[in-house]
Amino acid sequence: MLAIGAHPDDLEVGAGGLLARLAAEGANVTMVVVSIPSDREQRHAEAIAGARELAAKVVVLNDACTRVEDVAMHELVRRLDSVIGDARPDLVITHSANDLHWDHGLVHRATVSALRRTPCDLLAFLSSPELNAQARTIGTCFADVSAHIEAKLRAIRCHRSQLAKLDVESSRDLARAMGRISGVDYAEVYEVLRVRI
Repeated sequence: MLAIGAHPDDLEVGAGGLLARLAAEGANVTMVVVSIPSDREQRHAEAIAGARELAAKVVVLNDACTRVEDVAMHELVRRLDSVIGDARPDLVITHSANDLHWDHGLVHRATVSALRRTPCDLLAFLSSPELNAQARTIGTCFADVSAHIEAKLRAIRCHRSQLAKLDVESSRDLARAMGRISGVDYAEVYEVLRVRI
């Protein structure tokens, strides 16, 4: 399976519990980071450490510090086409179109475009508790991450350069709230964009 995020830490915050769960269940999980806008070496090392906590591997699309909007959409789609073609995923997880962060919306659009000929399931997440609170819908799918919440939080904590901006415990609080709604201890919520039955 592929998880495609705009920046290091987006996937851990938005989908870290499900990624850890799928890896524990035997899935080959690859986390794709589209851009590292600053402090490339440190942020890249943090992305590797976060992926390790989730038993996943990480691929960074750019070799230099780049913002998502610095890459033309057709080029971003081409790069994702290549990754998707190599991985041939059964499941892809990416940002929601409803995410209020501009870069996240661009990655959503590029991912959906790159998957135009790939038969796979597609889920979307909102990347922060604040954005979840502003979402128009709460989501359509709950993933039980009770057994993997600690791995998710460890993965988030690997992003030391961002911890001043990330309230790690808010990720636990959100997962607890989503768990309460769905009848488990901890859950993550996803929009189902495409599922093959």
